[in-house]
Parts: sequence; structure tokens; C-alpha cells
Amino acid sequence: MSIRSLELLDKATTTLFALVIMFSFCGLFLVPAGQTILSNLLVVASVFGLLNYFVGKKRNVGLEDRRILWVLAAYAVMIFVNRLIHGDQYGVMRGLFYVVVFALMIPRKPVLLTLGYAAIVTGGIGLGIMSIWQYQSGIVRVEGFTNAILFSQAALTLAILNWFVFQQRQLSRWIRYGALVALVAALFALYLSQSRGVWLALGGIVGYVICYKALFKPWKYVAIAILCIASMGITYHTNQLVQLRVAHAVSDLNLAEKGSYNSSWGLRIVAWQSAWLGFLDAPVTGVGTNGFDALKQEQVARGLVSPLALNAALAHAHSQYMQNLVIRGGIGFVVLVAFLFLPLWLSMKKMGGDAACVLIPLSFAISAFSDVPFEHQNILYLYVLSMIFVWYSSELRVNESTL
Repeated sequence: MSIRSLELLDKATTTLFALVIMFSFCGLFLVPAGQTILSNLLVVASVFGLLNYFVGKKRNVGLEDRRILWVLAAYAVMIFVNRLIHGDQYGVMRGLFYVVVFALMIPRKPVLLTLGYAAIVTGGIGLGIMSIWQYQSGIVRVEGFTNAILFSQAALTLAILNWFVFQQRQLSRWIRYGALVALVAALFALYLSQSRGVWLALGGIVGYVICYKALFKPWKYVAIAILCIASMGITYHTNQLVQLRVAHAVSDLNLAEKGSYNSSWGLRIVAWQSAWLGFLDAPVTGVGTNGFDALKQEQVARGLVSPLALNAALAHAHSQYMQNLVIRGGIGFVVLVAFLFLPLWLSMKKMGGDAACVLIPLSFAISAFSDVPFEHQNILYLYVLSMIFVWYSSELRVNESTL
């Protein structure tokens, strides 16, 4: 190829990778069929990345520290093997492989960072605007173009990412303070989603950050902790929406204690019981997606679980941990724990205990107790691409500072 053609190939590759990064943060949850669009963009960008690497000889690509990619690949391989045995999520496996190739081929160019920061700010503000629009349109529990729980997980992730952008001292003021606006907008979207599991995740990461910071400045962060607790108390006593959601949760648990499970948390209890019994029947590799429905029917027929286990709302185990236990067995559970906590541990050693790459998997680890974020391709994309972008940003900034 001519020098001109190789230059055009490099520019096209950079443009496509920029589109993937930007769409991941400000398009995935703001347009219908966002995950399908992102899948297509990932494939096209990765193909151009491979061409640019092998034909264009552009070798300054990919993450330098690729340990996090091995974690993603291991989860994808586990899904693939389980699919061969007795069925599993093809979209999850395929999406992870796309992201691994993307991360191996991403050009190391500062312009991608700048566009990514801008996309994170735009995405946070966009989620806030969408939630206000839906609420004013009569949707009491806002849900974007997905469902309220997934929308809330996206909002919390973008809130963390916008805090990460705000901390980038080298950025201009308008981007950094725009990130604060976007953070507030994303948290407002989380509030209007009314997702209690993700509210708990938010409380968990705030509590974790305060405890971590208190190791270095105890008096300051003890005061902040007291202020946060007081703010939570005031919010609860003055906000009817929060009171209502908490009251519903308490009511659900009280009904469950009396043997009535036909409620939000009651159905979750039934799903967890069914999943645990299914795991005990197949503790190594689980029952697979092919055996999930048959398992519940057999359990109901034998009187092991409530007939509510056959409710259409229980298409999954309503806990990522339980889902992996029943569908993928002990092997799947161990790989899930690695998928969540190994990136957290690596990020803590690489960037510090309060880094975005620590808070993001921590938030998912908490919310995964009551939902199945990694069974949904859009949330899976947001999780892994957020982690990769933060690692990529850290490496580029370190390289620039050493020049």
C-alpha cells in the first residue's frame, strides 16, 4: 500500500476507535438498540485495528498492562465452554471477545482520551435529561431504553466516571466542572430509577471511600461520615419517594416471613432458593440455560420451592452470584468472583484504593446481590469498557509524564 493509503488507514482506525469510546459513554443508554450499534462498532473498529497493526505496521497500540484482559478472556472462555456443555449466553461471550480484541488494538493516542472524557460528561448529562423527560412524561420509575435496574446501574457507573474526569487536573476547567454537573445529573437519574439495589451500591461505595480516606485523614473523614449519615436521615424523613421504596422493601420482607412471596423481594427469595437447590444438584458446571426452566418445573413438582418460581418475572436468578451458581456451577462462581474482584485488586495496586477502577467493580459487586448485570450485554459493555478506558487513561498519562 502507498504511504497515503496507510495514513488514511491510520486516520480511519483512530476515528472508529474514537466512535466506540464516545458511543460507549454517551450513546449506549441514550438511543434504542444501543448494544447492537456498539457491537457493530466494536467489530468494525477491531477489524480496522488489526489491518492497521499488520498492514500499516502501527505497533503503538493496546494496553501495556494486559492482566485485566486475561480476566475478561477467562470469563468469556468459561461462558463458551459452558455453552458447549448445556447452553449459555452467546451474546455475553461474543461481546467479551469483541472488547478484548478492541483493547489489544486501541491506538495509544491522547485524542482518544480527550474525546472519552467529553463523552463521559455528555453521557452523564444525557442520562439526567432523559430521566427528567421520562418523569415529566408520566414514567414514575425512569428506565431509559432498557429497564429501571439496568438504567440505574448505568447512571451509577457514569457518576463514578464523571468523578474520575473531575479528578484529572490536566483538563480544562470547563470539562472538569462539567463533569461535576454530569455527576449530579447521573445521580438524579439513579434517584428517579428507584432501584434499591443500586441505591445500596451507591451507599456502599460512599462508605468505602470514607473509610479508605479516613486511614490517612481520620478526623476530617469522621466528620464527613457524620455529615453523610445526617444527610441520609434528613433525606429519608423529608423525601416521600425514598420512604415509599424503603417501606415497600420492609413490607416485602415481612410478607416473606409469613410465607407470602408474591412481591418484589419475595420473588427474589424464591429465585435464590431455587438457584441454590439447583447448584446443589449440579455443583461443578451447573444446569446451563438449557436446563434452567426444567429445573424449576421439577422443583415445583416435588414441592421443593413455591410455584411462584415459574413466574415469568423469574427468567433468571435475580442475583448474579446465584445465577452463576445455578447456570455455571462452582466453576462459574469462582470465575465471576475473579471477574469482579481481580480487576479491583489489580486497580488498587496500580492506581490506589479510591480509583475509579476500584469503585466500579465494587458497585457491581454490591448490586449483583439482587440483580444479574452481566447477563445483559449493554451493562456488560459499560462495565468492561469503563475499566479499560480508565486503565488506558492511566497508562497514557504516565507515559506522557515520563517523556
